[in-house]
Amino acid sequence: MDYEDIINCSPFILNHLISLKETHDYYLNQFIKNETEISYSQYYMFMMLYYEPSVNQSDIAKACFMNRSGVSRAFSDFEKKGLIKREVNPENKREYITTLTQKGLDTAKLLEEKEIEWDNMICEDLNISREDLLEILSKLSIKSLNFNRNKF
Repeated sequence: MDYEDIINCSPFILNHLISLKETHDYYLNQFIKNETEISYSQYYMFMMLYYEPSVNQSDIAKACFMNRSGVSRAFSDFEKKGLIKREVNPENKREYITTLTQKGLDTAKLLEEKEIEWDNMICEDLNISREDLLEILSKLSIKSLNFNRNKF
């Protein structure tokens, strides 16, 4: 069987989601490796700083299913590479205010362009817009999250 045959025969949503994730990761990782100074494992943390500028390290750790020390190590790496700037929060001395530098913003914008390019490519032959697909996927994700919260 070809890979396409396996996908076409799959009766489970999860198999299709895994296929999408893996092909997405392969596509995006080509740009991350060749055009940025971050690693793929740092990608989601880095992009959260772009989309949610006021987020703190604890929130990023929760959202990325990581521990705070892992996020802290990644942020130290970002800082050394000139992608972010961290300052102690004057209202809470145990917390940093983290902002992207111009280099960080340029990197994030490049990656955002590649994300949108990939999204548009997978939606181009469908009778659904990228925005409508995002809305459906968001509903599925929230439903799944709530299902697990209520069951476990």
